[in-house]
Amino acid sequence: MLTFRCLPRTSPDTDAVEIQASGVSAARLREALLANPEARERLGGGSVTLGGRLILITPVADLPMARQLTAELGVDWNTARVRYGDEEFVS
Repeated sequence: MLTFRCLPRTSPDTDAVEIQASGVSAARLREALLANPEARERLGGGSVTLGGRLILITPVADLPMARQLTAELGVDWNTARVRYGDEEFVS
């Protein structure tokens, strides 16, 4: 399971970003990741809620690629919600 803890952008523990954006279907996300192997490999995927909200958590270093992927999904970056924090995989 992936957890995300919101932190200030300048916190020494900040290593990831959470991007949320409306108007994305699971099928569209799947198609975009299939069409972009580099994004699929580096970003590792994302989630889409039943209401069509994309949730993508990625390392800060991959923010430019995440921004490109959201653009490919038709998301206006100015409407996306971006929060900084710490990601952790727990089992």
